[in-house]
Amino acid sequence: MLKLSDDHPVKRWLKTLSRADDRSPEEQNKSLFLTEILTSKYNLITDLTVKNKIIEVLIDVPESTSAEKLMKAYLYLMIGNITRSDNILRNVMKTSPVRVWEGYSAHPSYYHRLSLENLPAMVTKIANHPSDRKIWQLFAHYMEEFTNDPRLSEELNEHEKSQLDGKLNLLSVERISPDLVQFLRMKKLDEKRLSVRLRKKTMPLSSQAYWAWYFLPVDSVISEEFLPELSSVEEKDPLWFMFLMENEKLSDFYSTKTGKAFLPGKRQILRDLLAKKESFMPALWKLIELGDIDANLVRETARFLSHE
Repeated sequence: MLKLSDDHPVKRWLKTLSRADDRSPEEQNKSLFLTEILTSKYNLITDLTVKNKIIEVLIDVPESTSAEKLMKAYLYLMIGNITRSDNILRNVMKTSPVRVWEGYSAHPSYYHRLSLENLPAMVTKIANHPSDRKIWQLFAHYMEEFTNDPRLSEELNEHEKSQLDGKLNLLSVERISPDLVQFLRMKKLDEKRLSVRLRKKTMPLSSQAYWAWYFLPVDSVISEEFLPELSSVEEKDPLWFMFLMENEKLSDFYSTKTGKAFLPGKRQILRDLLAKKESFMPALWKLIELGDIDANLVRETARFLSHE
């Protein structure tokens, strides 16, 4: 590596990994303060000075990643604003899974890193908070279903969520996140009953395309009714269309009905999607799955990691 030129993308990436803490003294002090709050044994901060300081921090915390959003939800809970805390979690659950998979950053904010470092304390505090925990329990289900961070899964598994399963048919629970609740209800059904539920369109086709067709066994219900929605996804969201086309029956059906030669153009579409930060990692994942790995892909990945 020492022999590589200074502008080589791999060398630039390695330098970013070994760089010293470049935060300002103000940011370092804020990190120390946040660590203390994130590991606090109290459920509520009542000291007015500390509370105002938390409010100042909340203004600066971004909401680009799930970890940052979890931190904000925790901080709002600590100052007694349960509604704002729950609304952050609610908005995450209303987001289709693919949107959560987008926007990976090789250099996340220190708020993101702090959140992951203090994950056990935050999850324990929110899960055990004396307020109504239906929203938190649904959020925990959402994260377990659609993310694969082993640290988060381990922490979520430490806390009881099954008590929510018996309440999934309640309208009050469905209102929290309709698509997620419909998905969780359908996941518990056998394939025959699932087919009946999907055909009834309790969940609209526009939602099924993002919450059911990729995650549940839908082969028995594939029909011409799918075509308009699939065409819309192909036009507006080509990356998610690639994920849907992993279903061999769905892919064959769509190609037969539309006459489109889908497979030959798939790799080039994914290569083009590498140019967008939000789609880079999901597109890279699909290219690796397809075995489409060459020197250009390695260079693109190194450039993303070093320049992003």
